[in-house]
Amino acid sequence: MTRIVIGSRGSDLALTQTNHIADCLRALSPDIEVVVEIISTKGDRVTDVPLAQVGGKGLFTKELEVALLDGTVDLAVHSLKDLPTELPGGLALGAIPERENPADALISASGVGLMDLPQGAKVGTSSTRRQVQLLACRPDLELVDLRGNVPTRLKKLHSEGLDAIILATAGLKRLGLDEHITECLKPEYMLSAVGQGALGIEIREDDEALKTLLAQLHHRETAAAATAERALLDALGGGCQVPLGALATVEGEILTLNACACSPDGGQVIRATKSGPVDAPEALGRAVATVLRNKGAATFIQQVALDALKPKQPLKGRTIVVTRAENQASTLSSELAELGATVVDFPTIVVNPVSPESPVEGEGVYDWLIFTSANGVNHFVTALEAGGRDLVEFRAAAFCAIGPATAAALRTHKVPITLTPQKYVAESILEGLRTLENDLTGKRILMPRGNMARPALPEALRGAGAEVTECVVYETVMPKIAPGAVEAMMTTKPDLVTFTSSSTARNFATVVGEAGLKRLKENTRFASIGPITTATATELGMEIAIEPEQHEVPELIYAIVEGSV
Repeated sequence: MTRIVIGSRGSDLALTQTNHIADCLRALSPDIEVVVEIISTKGDRVTDVPLAQVGGKGLFTKELEVALLDGTVDLAVHSLKDLPTELPGGLALGAIPERENPADALISASGVGLMDLPQGAKVGTSSTRRQVQLLACRPDLELVDLRGNVPTRLKKLHSEGLDAIILATAGLKRLGLDEHITECLKPEYMLSAVGQGALGIEIREDDEALKTLLAQLHHRETAAAATAERALLDALGGGCQVPLGALATVEGEILTLNACACSPDGGQVIRATKSGPVDAPEALGRAVATVLRNKGAATFIQQVALDALKPKQPLKGRTIVVTRAENQASTLSSELAELGATVVDFPTIVVNPVSPESPVEGEGVYDWLIFTSANGVNHFVTALEAGGRDLVEFRAAAFCAIGPATAAALRTHKVPITLTPQKYVAESILEGLRTLENDLTGKRILMPRGNMARPALPEALRGAGAEVTECVVYETVMPKIAPGAVEAMMTTKPDLVTFTSSSTARNFATVVGEAGLKRLKENTRFASIGPITTATATELGMEIAIEPEQHEVPELIYAIVEGSV
């Protein structure tokens, strides 16, 4: 008689999954005795804190893996979405059985689907991945953190006055609770977690007998799909806290992977899709990860990495000058300070609101609204509000935003975003619009922007046949520099001066003067947010030492850290 001890978490769902595998093993041979050993994990014990705040790899698996390594149990059954992509030395995945439905499920109190929930409906979910994707298609929803096992969450739907909750379809089906499902959410609304719906059977790497036995439970198509999804996660940083959705499907010998990366602040969802041979799932996962990174997921990942670095104070002892406008410098300055830098705020531009020269037409007039900065969003909304209007008037139009900051500003006003370009430069918008519209001839486009905005984009759009209306809603001007301010900044002997726009670089050179620049350049380096700013600074004699690949503040900060250690 062969005796196999299976380690399992103690929740109803975990035990249901474990007992299913136990029954499958017993069915393989009458000579197999299966025993289930319940082991408590950190994820089970910490139930009063949102999962994103608990953090750490192996939240629901570590204790089970310890039991495997010390021989207390012979195998552990995991929800594959909980299993880190990098397993401890000495352990391996013994089998991935056939997957249950991987979709997320909406359970609504009134029995209506996601798009029919009332305006401002309260939806419960503890998953940042789900929250960000929900807001992408329904920015009006009020999201409520929801913890506990599946039966507890179902009870909270009514006890906490929620309109709906989101749970995994697979868990509901395995527990026999699928009658509660109102709607299985489509992938275009909600991509599930990596490995969701699949089980992973973890064993000791040297247990050849168990490997041979478990091969009979292994499902080729599920394993290929799950491997592609896990390769994607691994290529993006493994256990990083960037919310990630992924779903791989198999048709014949073709494997297709749909994925999305969500900004931790809820401001943006980046999507990518690719197909490849079913026998090369790792390569497909890595390829989709590259697309997501290039589209901007690298910024999300680096923001998470920066948060993890803050306790280590990697910029301690560095003095850094921030030249952004005073009302915009807070994020850059505070992030640098949290990383240990001594920050000298030396604003070289002021951003002032400007009333549009003529009233902006509203409902039904424009096909697209394009915003190239958060300033454009905020000052356009301010101008509308001054006339008793708001962005709701433009609900028939599609919205485009460059970069996470601009997208976040739009989402503050409950606006769904149709397009974010692959690169955070204005020229990338034209390519994205052509992909969505095919032909831009006659398309009516409104561009709220600043007085110093580059003409390249509107000229390119007009060249493609679009009718473009530019609306100046803010201006950037030189601030009044207090007597002695320049010398006070110089005496700090900064290690680095940062520029986040051409205007900051140009005005900095003006106020410091040629003699001041010469003094600074003896011991000071310069950092730029992107190539246009770099070109301006270089022309003015300030050689740029640090420039990030993506032109956003988190990328700039990360590049500064990398360039300073």
